[in-house]
Amino acid sequence: MQIINYNKKYCKQIVELFTNTIHKVCIKDYTKEQLKAWANPNIDYKAWEERLNKTKPYLAIADDKLVGFTEFYDNYIDCFYVHHEYQGKGVGKMLINNILKIAKQKEQTFLKVDASITAKPFFEKFGFKEVKKNIVKRTNVELVNFNMQRVED
Repeated sequence: MQIINYNKKYCKQIVELFTNTIHKVCIKDYTKEQLKAWANPNIDYKAWEERLNKTKPYLAIADDKLVGFTEFYDNYIDCFYVHHEYQGKGVGKMLINNILKIAKQKEQTFLKVDASITAKPFFEKFGFKEVKKNIVKRTNVELVNFNMQRVED
């Protein structure tokens, strides 16, 4: 498994991984209505392609298959997802360690993430602390997530 810079050929896999991970992994913490509002099954591939061309996510690849991805810009971690079949297999750890390495190179000692209920324990393992609970509205459906921060000494 390796972490690579964004490659457009993985665009469709990224979008499908995002949608499937939310619907298959986060089901224990969110209702079906919330999951649909968060990751609409009617995917707008064009909008995603435009987003990914700007954010240039880091990709976790195993045997030419996308198994995870994350966006990291400024000091903010966004869209941190691991394929539902690869949960607990070190993909998330590789992605977060890549971010921590980049942050260290850029001398960034402060990192932020808005973590789902599902992802919160993962980020806590890597030193992130809850700052506040957020209520986010997507298509008039309320979702809970947590603003979390990590500060290096």
